[in-house]
Amino acid sequence: MIVVVAGTSAGYFTVKPVVNLIPLWSNVKNGPWSTNFSMGSTGANPYVRAWVAENGLMALNKSEVIYLDAYSDDDANPLVSSCDYIIQGRAPDARWWDITVYDQDGFLIANDQDRYSFSSTDITFEPDGSFKIHLSNTYQQGNWLPSGNTKTMSIYLRLHNPGPAYLDARTLQTMELPHIIKESSQQ
Repeated sequence: MIVVVAGTSAGYFTVKPVVNLIPLWSNVKNGPWSTNFSMGSTGANPYVRAWVAENGLMALNKSEVIYLDAYSDDDANPLVSSCDYIIQGRAPDARWWDITVYDQDGFLIANDQDRYSFSSTDITFEPDGSFKIHLSNTYQQGNWLPSGNTKTMSIYLRLHNPGPAYLDARTLQTMELPHIIKESSQQ
């Protein structure tokens, strides 16, 4: 019994740090956004599969959904709830898309408005066809995602049935994706 417990503990404490690095091993990067095309595919290695199993966010393959994540703003600064951000861009070429914010543990951020994301079906667009989402822990007019009092955050852009340009890594690395701009800091 001691050997089993020791072996399990040793395995957990050596593999867990490696699994937590999976988002950093993204094979496609574009500004603050990144993705790993092996997630949700049969070609995923055991570490990627372990990360997906633990985080439960990437279950479908890239032809059905592309999941892009951002842990920083356009200037490569970590996303923190004590800052106000603008997420702005144009509607991606996808049947349906959404932008959702999560806390440092990968959970939706609790808030009184019960607002966790904006999607192609409920976002208000600007007159020029672009969108602007305010990510802040204080009320903002328009499309507002409350950031609460979490330490760090991540933003996910999900593209359901994405256009063909999103399925090519070289194109995805250079295409225009939503910008994440820090407006102010309350620190």
